[in-house]
Amino acid sequence: MEVRALPDRTYKYRITQNEGLDYIIGFIIWPFGITIEAFRNWNKPWSKNIFWLFCIFFGFTFIIAEEGGADSDRYARLFLQYANSDFNLKELANSFYTASDNNYVDIASPLITYIVSRISSNPSLLFAVFGLVFGYFYSRNIWYLLEKINGKITGIVLVYLLTFALLIPIWYINGFRMWTAAQIFLFGALPYLLDGNTKRLFWAGFSILFHFSFMFTFGVLLLYILFRNRVNIYLVFFIATAFIKEIDLLEVRSILFFLPDMFHRKIISYTNPQYAEIISLAQMRLNWYITLSENAVKWVVYALVISIYTFGRRMLKERKGLTSLFCYSILLYGFANLFSLIPGGGRFITVSSVFIFSFLVLFFTYYSKIKGLSLVSILSLPFLLLNCIVSLREGMDYFGFITILSNPIIAAFNIQQSPLIVGLKKLLL
Repeated sequence: MEVRALPDRTYKYRITQNEGLDYIIGFIIWPFGITIEAFRNWNKPWSKNIFWLFCIFFGFTFIIAEEGGADSDRYARLFLQYANSDFNLKELANSFYTASDNNYVDIASPLITYIVSRISSNPSLLFAVFGLVFGYFYSRNIWYLLEKINGKITGIVLVYLLTFALLIPIWYINGFRMWTAAQIFLFGALPYLLDGNTKRLFWAGFSILFHFSFMFTFGVLLLYILFRNRVNIYLVFFIATAFIKEIDLLEVRSILFFLPDMFHRKIISYTNPQYAEIISLAQMRLNWYITLSENAVKWVVYALVISIYTFGRRMLKERKGLTSLFCYSILLYGFANLFSLIPGGGRFITVSSVFIFSFLVLFFTYYSKIKGLSLVSILSLPFLLLNCIVSLREGMDYFGFITILSNPIIAAFNIQQSPLIVGLKKLLL
């Protein structure tokens, strides 16, 4: 009997499948180590799913903040409240988008919390689901950029890519509503801006279900769609808003009251002068390196945006997708400067920065040696590395040695763990 060789394409497909299966088995043994290997082989079709699995594992081993007022503590308390009550889905649905004091205007998080509470009373499972949802969009956004990179990843591009990934990292499931909304919005908006993929605009709008404030980022996107690429106007707006230092909160409240009644309670809470004072005091108590790292990113953003406008405007015109991403990024950043004057609104600076760094990653893969711009990009590296280090340090409050060294089988025993930073201090001191 004649034995026919498998077609080359089929053979490669089977090799890839078997390789992916090996990595999944390896993941069960040591998730962190296999995830590092997945990043080294990011161009393999299974690599982003390995990272997605790690995000789920990270959520399961996530250390819930115990200090009062932390979002993760509130999520866990609400979850236990649902798990230990007869609260039903109809009652939950009746609290969505109502004008009552107990209404929900961000419906995704309470709905997920309720569904998981019908299965288990273990908060670790809730955060595993948070990791699943957040991690899906987070992994897809990172790999979307990786697959768009033109040519070899240089040192500068690697630092920009790392900054992009660590601006809204996996440990931000501590604030699941806001930061999952940010990842979902990015998932929808990036392909539209770069590729003209209008179908993905659905996801940009869907982010509002996770955090109602994303109606403003979506509104800015609609504004961009209306006026398209107006580089000069957007740049002037981007720079001018940086000099606005104060805003009348009560005036903002009166302007925002055009929104439906169901949003009024949230508007009052965010524009309350007493709440603004609490936020201001909390900012003053931040460690100096956190404030410095945040300012460092802002300095880099302004330096690079102005430098690209000055030295690289001609190159921008060569690629419509990059021009669109640049224009929307600086337009959103300008509005974020205004949002940041409202308590809690500074988070939109981070969202805008993610768009800008996605642009920078791609821009420098195409144009790495523009006269006048190369020096600025090199000088930016220490500032960005500082931000990456500070982000990792913040993350160490939310994961421990079990996340790094163990596997799902060990983690299933719910072993009590301390934050990694605490463990490191004990080892070093």
